[in-house]
Amino acid sequence: MAVGTILQPDPQQAAALAHEQGPLLLTGTPGAGKTWTLRERFARLIESGADPERAGLVVRSRGDRSAARDVLSGRLARALPGMKVMTVHGLAHHVMAERFERLGYGKPPEVLAAADQSARVWDLLAGEVASEWRAFGSMLTLVGFADQVRQFLLRAQEALLSPEEIATRAERAGLSGFTDLARFYRRYLDVLHSQDEVDFAGLVGQSAAALAEGRPPFDHLLVDDYHEATFAEESLVIRAAGISLIVAGDPGSHVFSFQGTTDEPIRRFLRVVPLARQVDLRTPHRSPALIREAWAATHESEEFAAVARELLRTHVAEGVPWADLAVVARRNDADVAGLIRALDDAGVPRVSPEGGLSLLAEPAVHPFVLALKWLARPEDRGELVEAILVSELGRLSPATARSLVRAALAAGEGPARALSRTDGLTPAEASDLEVLNRSLAQAERIAGRSVLDAYRLLWRDLPYSRRLVKEAETSPQARRDLDAVLALSDAAARSGERGEGSVEAFLEMLEGGREGPGLAEGSSSRRAHGVRILTAHGTAGLEFDTVIVVGAAEGNFPSLSRPEPMFDLGALDGRLTQSDRNRLRLEDEHRLFDVVASRARRRVVFTASDPHGEGSVMAGRSRFVGELGLAWTAPPGIGVGTPLSRTEAAADWRRRLAAPEGDGAGRLAALAGLLSLGDRPTRWWFQRDWTGSDRPLHETLRVSYSKLSTLENCALQYVLSEELGLEGQAGYYAWVGHLVHSIIEDCENGLIERSEAGLVQAALDRWSPEQFPSYAVSQAFRRLVTTQMLPAWLAAYGETTALAGEIRFQFEFDGATVTGAIDRVSRAGRDGCQITDYKTGKSRSAPPAEENLQLGIYFLAVTRAPELAALGSVKQVELAFLREKNREGMVRRVQLGMNSGARKDFEERMAARLSGLIGEIGDLYRTETYRPSPQANCHYCDFKTICPLWPEGRELFPAVQGARR
Repeated sequence: MAVGTILQPDPQQAAALAHEQGPLLLTGTPGAGKTWTLRERFARLIESGADPERAGLVVRSRGDRSAARDVLSGRLARALPGMKVMTVHGLAHHVMAERFERLGYGKPPEVLAAADQSARVWDLLAGEVASEWRAFGSMLTLVGFADQVRQFLLRAQEALLSPEEIATRAERAGLSGFTDLARFYRRYLDVLHSQDEVDFAGLVGQSAAALAEGRPPFDHLLVDDYHEATFAEESLVIRAAGISLIVAGDPGSHVFSFQGTTDEPIRRFLRVVPLARQVDLRTPHRSPALIREAWAATHESEEFAAVARELLRTHVAEGVPWADLAVVARRNDADVAGLIRALDDAGVPRVSPEGGLSLLAEPAVHPFVLALKWLARPEDRGELVEAILVSELGRLSPATARSLVRAALAAGEGPARALSRTDGLTPAEASDLEVLNRSLAQAERIAGRSVLDAYRLLWRDLPYSRRLVKEAETSPQARRDLDAVLALSDAAARSGERGEGSVEAFLEMLEGGREGPGLAEGSSSRRAHGVRILTAHGTAGLEFDTVIVVGAAEGNFPSLSRPEPMFDLGALDGRLTQSDRNRLRLEDEHRLFDVVASRARRRVVFTASDPHGEGSVMAGRSRFVGELGLAWTAPPGIGVGTPLSRTEAAADWRRRLAAPEGDGAGRLAALAGLLSLGDRPTRWWFQRDWTGSDRPLHETLRVSYSKLSTLENCALQYVLSEELGLEGQAGYYAWVGHLVHSIIEDCENGLIERSEAGLVQAALDRWSPEQFPSYAVSQAFRRLVTTQMLPAWLAAYGETTALAGEIRFQFEFDGATVTGAIDRVSRAGRDGCQITDYKTGKSRSAPPAEENLQLGIYFLAVTRAPELAALGSVKQVELAFLREKNREGMVRRVQLGMNSGARKDFEERMAARLSGLIGEIGDLYRTETYRPSPQANCHYCDFKTICPLWPEGRELFPAVQGARR
């Protein structure tokens, strides 16, 4: 139920609020008001004079803690900076800080982060004698085995099972492997205790032990979500309360058993705690009249389009805020990308990275999630390989990726081996795939110990990371993508803080954690700007006006394919058959479905569609939806009812206007509506004849060095970038070059003091950090400009005055107008001049001076442009690389001196080259055939996706020569 919506408690809530002494079990179905009652009880305790330092509220997660603090801060009349609202680990920290000496510690023990605990387990296993491990001696050095042992150590402590008890039960059950594990468990605890250390699970269990004697640390303790407790938490909260204890929960909402929690503490509370009584909340405050619907679409794309439009309709027609709408997917898988695209196409806003990001809703993080799944789940690699190959990690076309998989299968290998094949790939594709393989192999070595370290390696080595940073320089969407990926790294760091450090544990958190799917931290007030997209487990504890559950089919609801842990503590009580496991898993899945279905206050919609694609199998619609008695219906069609957006309105009115059978008044009204939207019929397709060819497309021809250099590289790139203007914006390298040139020009013109201090100060004044992808990159380039480039220019050219700087020219040549600007013209001899072109890049990327087209055009300009006639004959041309030094420590220059013979030869060669390029442009205009160059430098080209030389630009179904039409 929504916090703050109850003004008068119902009778059961009133009874719980009046509870003053002893233990109380507060139960109720979702929406009955358990959380509201606990918060209200806490507020009333403070208002009635209870010591704020001895009244505590325990919640499940840090997000719940922030939400509770916000509500209570508004509810209480006075500020309480030290308000005791905490997670169970916060409670354990509080106890351990006060009672550590009772456990034999000399100081409060250090709590190991997940990565440190994993490293400790790894080191201890490395020192074990393999022969003493009867069942698992050969596995001691395996990363996966170490992670399974680490999880066992946590689960055993959460269950309050000592090594000796595990050994006894293992001997009784005939499980020799558990006996060996129990001995290692004892050595692990002894090592940690000797070094005043404790892991996250041990922190809770040992804090409970520290409370065996003495006064409880709290007079009043209230505990929420008690159905997701551990036995260690049970012992801690029971011992921590003095005067009153209230635990609240719903056994039917227990969904996190795979994370080590159990519903046993809430079910046995009345037996374990003497004199405890129970209050059962029965009034459904959240959804007294919930509307349920089920939609079945013929295709996934239709399903997602219907979901997007329904969200838009609910917001526009019913006035429901975006933040009060949610879409729930069973897990973070490849199909979610289609849902995201449908929402974006419909203009449905999603939560932003700054306001509580659902990582599931961000396509930019999907490649990294794929990589993490590859590391942690070798058994799934056959299903993952094609998605990885076509993602930003592999960047192959779907056809190419599928051909690699088929080649692997034809060679008798598994589909996962497609990642190591290069059949039919270009050298660049093969090289990229080799880098990807190497990065994954290096990260796999530490995936079982630390997700943060594995993620750090992926970020450092994968080319996708560098592309993200580079594209963020010029694109707002790319900057948003980069923010999303940074939020993923924050989530990985928080996973380590919570005690779950392996990649597999992090993936479980993403796919099913309370803060899943990987919610970035943020206050509730900053999270109110978009629809929430959540996994099924991620809905626990939340509520919305309307919830749409996508993919409500068998395999999702229920999903029975979760892998079992290697060391299941349940095996100590007797072996479970697979049918028993399936039955328990089905019960878990049914509870999860009930939790999801209960998140809505007013309306919940279940959607499903038939699976598609090669290798898919037909699946039935969810049996759980059938149990609700809902009939599946087709989703509302697009264009049904009142238009919800400008696009829909324009389409609807255009249909009416184009219908000859429509009434005249209606058609005129449609035309008026289109005009009011600014939609002009003259701009519609098929409203004009084809452009005539009676006049040439280019009546004049203007060229410059930049255009001609692009043409020399590739004719297709030339027409797309120079003729059609489709090239992306220049990056920060170009911005730095422009800044340096402008400072030099102003210095030459006397606007800046001709000193190093003056030049540096001008650079600092004009510096714009937002041009760069990060502060670190900005600082690096600022140092490069202020400590190297500008001082180098001053040392080389500061003592002489230029004849001209940044002097613009144009001259006619072979029917074209050639334009440009020369960086510097200085005196050479009595009647000659020297042409200098400043370069802020590196010399390895520039041709030698005698082949440099830019210097050649400058040379021709001095001899042909009227405005440069007074400069005299050219004696020397040079390139000055301001960021490089020669052996003498001066600016590196590439120079070409000219006597009369050399000058004539250079002029003839450059004139012929320029003439050839201008002629080529004329041929291109006449034939209108623009072919890509196989010898082109494609590294920085923006047009690979439409270039036939690249797989992504090739035809999907190329015509076969000689085929019958």
